[in-house]
Amino acid sequence: MKTGRLYRYNIAPGEDSVVNMCEKEIADYTGFKYCVGLNSCGSALMLLLKTTGLQPGGKVLSNAFTFGAVPSAIEHARGKAVYVESNKDHVINVEDLEKKLIANPDCKHVLISHMRGKLADMDAIAELCEKYDAILLEDCAHSLGVIWQGEHSGHKGIACAISSQSYKMINSGEGGFLLTDDEEIAAQTAVIAGAYESLNSKHKTVPPPEYFEGKSVQLPNYSIRMSNLAAAVIRPQIKTLDERIEKYNKRYNDLVAKLEAAVGDHMYIPQLTPGVTRMVHDSVQFNLDAKFTPEMVEEFLKECGEHGLPVELFGHKSNARNFVNWGFAPADDPLPETAEMLSRACDC
Repeated sequence: MKTGRLYRYNIAPGEDSVVNMCEKEIADYTGFKYCVGLNSCGSALMLLLKTTGLQPGGKVLSNAFTFGAVPSAIEHARGKAVYVESNKDHVINVEDLEKKLIANPDCKHVLISHMRGKLADMDAIAELCEKYDAILLEDCAHSLGVIWQGEHSGHKGIACAISSQSYKMINSGEGGFLLTDDEEIAAQTAVIAGAYESLNSKHKTVPPPEYFEGKSVQLPNYSIRMSNLAAAVIRPQIKTLDERIEKYNKRYNDLVAKLEAAVGDHMYIPQLTPGVTRMVHDSVQFNLDAKFTPEMVEEFLKECGEHGLPVELFGHKSNARNFVNWGFAPADDPLPETAEMLSRACDC
C-alpha cells in the first residue's frame, strides 16, 4: 500500500511481486508445480476448460449439485453443461457419471465440483475418465486443505481451481488460483490472464520460457490477473490453514456428535467417502428426514432463524446452488435424485 504498486508486474528486475510469493506458497501447500493467481475462481474454472481444448458447444459433464458459478464458467468457456446426479452425501453419483459418459460419447471434459469440500470417489472417477477418454478437471473452491489418499485434493485431474472468495478457507473478498503440473495449461493460463509480451518472465511458478513462445500473439489477454492487494490479504492466512483446520474439525465433530445424539432420527449427516484422509469441516450440512413435508421444512427453517441460527435450504427456489435456477444453462434431462436431496439438504 505504501508503494502504490498494486499491479503484479510493477516490479524491478529480480524483484518478487506479492502475487509471486503468494502463488509459490499456494503451490507449496497444495503440492503443485505451477500456480497462476487470478481475479476469481470462476475465471480459473473457465480457464481450466479453455486451456484443455474445449470447443464451442463442447459438452462438459459436471455435478447437478454445485454453485451456479460452475455452470456459469462452462457457459463462459462456450461449452454446454451436462449434469450428473448428486447423492445424499452431496457428492457426484459415480454410477450416473458412467451412464452419462456412455450416453455422451462426444463429451471430452468432466469437471468435478467438491461442494462444501466433500469429495466423491476420485479414484473411480479418474478411472472412468481414462476409460472413456475424457479430461478430468477439479473445482476445489471448497476443498483447500482436504486430503485424498494422502495427497491434496485436485491431483486426480490434470488441473484444478481454488478460491479465495469470501466464506472460503482463504479470503481476499474475490480471487482464485489455477493449479497444475501441466506446462501447456500453465503457460496458456498465465498469458490469457494477462502476461502479454514477455511478462511471463515476471512469474515464478510457471514453466520455462520455451513454453511461452508465440503465445502472446496467438492467445487473447482477458486481464483477469490477481492484484498484489488480494495476494497480500491471502498470504498471512496460508500460514494458519492447518491450525484452523484442526480447530474447525474438532468443533464440527463435537457438534455432529451432539446433533446425532439429540435429533439423529430427524436428520442425516452426509458421510465422507472412504479415501478422504483429511476433511475440512468449516460448515455443517445435513438432510432432513423423509417424514418432513415441505411445510415442515419451511417451519423448521423459520424457527431456526427466530433462534438466531440462519439455516439455508439448498433446494430453495432462489438458491443459486439449485440447478432449477440455472436458466442460462438448463438441464436437458430430469435429475430426480439431486432434486430430492436438495429438497431436504440444509446448510449452516
